[in-house]
Amino acid sequence: MNGDVAVQVEAVSKRFRRGEFYDSLRDLLPSLAGRWLGLRRAADDREFWALRDVSFDVRRGEVLGIIGANGAGKSTLLKILAKIIRPTSGVVRVRGRLRALIEIAAGFHPDLTGRENIYLNGAVLGMKKAEINEKFDEIVAFSGISAFLDTPVKRYSSGMFARLGFAVAAHLEPEILLVDEVLAVGDAAFQAKCLGKMREVAGQGRTVLFVSHNMRAVTQLCSRAISLDAGRIVAEGPPEKVVAAYLQRVLSVSSAGVAELPVPKDAPFSVRVVRVCHESGEPGSFFPRSRPIVIELEGEVCRPGGRYIAAVDIRGMDDLLLFRSHSFEQEKSYGILGDTGPFRLACVIPPELLPAGRYLVGLVTAERGVREFQHHRIIVDFEVFQDRPLRGSDIMSTAGVVTPPCDWRRIP
Repeated sequence: MNGDVAVQVEAVSKRFRRGEFYDSLRDLLPSLAGRWLGLRRAADDREFWALRDVSFDVRRGEVLGIIGANGAGKSTLLKILAKIIRPTSGVVRVRGRLRALIEIAAGFHPDLTGRENIYLNGAVLGMKKAEINEKFDEIVAFSGISAFLDTPVKRYSSGMFARLGFAVAAHLEPEILLVDEVLAVGDAAFQAKCLGKMREVAGQGRTVLFVSHNMRAVTQLCSRAISLDAGRIVAEGPPEKVVAAYLQRVLSVSSAGVAELPVPKDAPFSVRVVRVCHESGEPGSFFPRSRPIVIELEGEVCRPGGRYIAAVDIRGMDDLLLFRSHSFEQEKSYGILGDTGPFRLACVIPPELLPAGRYLVGLVTAERGVREFQHHRIIVDFEVFQDRPLRGSDIMSTAGVVTPPCDWRRIP
């Protein structure tokens, strides 16, 4: 194992039997009792491979993102790395002090208080009491649970568990940190706080393996990513490329610039076709930044008189919503969808608003204050390419999530 490598995974596979996912004696005993009482059927003998021949290295100081759909094998992989379960075959080598934040209550004793569990976790990591004392106040402040510090953790909510678990994992300075999607239980402010702390941890040269469904967090935090599908690695490389390939594979989107939608039953109006077009009206998938992009909606109003709205969502490939534009923004307001019969609407995205890259289009139709009729998160994608030199100087070019050509002037 190379001295620069913190984690080495070599041809790791994990086999379960369907119905028998027993990671520990704690999981096995209730199942045996239930079967003895006749409350459960015998497990199916068919084998299920959660991981198949997975190999990769993680270097010291690297932040590796692990993505994939539910059931792809992400959590099983982290449990093997944390030595919670053993692989069926293959070898895992870990060099350094490792802390895993995989399950909400992982590493906590339910009958001990929050204070006692901080010291227990530190001891498990091999830290001396003096080291834990030095970090204690920071951990408590970060977790925000000082009022419940001397309460047994079995009385904590899932959010309090997550706060204390992450605070302990991030501040007790393990050399290798494993983080699963447990941060999803926290509120938005705490999630942002955790992501900021993970950036700090990564900047200190510690190794992080980060499993998440938040594609934006993966692209922002990670220096490399792998994508798992059915227990195998299907992509590995720069986070932006791996995330784009993953979304393209799992999302049912049209790359031809045109998407046909099902018509909702009994809806007073609906959109049947969405097109991404050039100014000429020709559908396309590639658009220059210097020209407008037209999103065409084609549908029908069956019952007039409602305050009908059609809205278009534009997202980045990291699933971040960049903006929503809807027909109510127009001068005619609801009148734009006021007549019975077929309609065609055009939403025009101005030139130079979107940087070069790939984008996803979603659609929502509704009657204001009543209900939604259609809500398609992603239906079609398109790509913007840089056809002119970037605005700016040699040392400072236009950059950002959106890049509108703002008007600058001197005020007299």
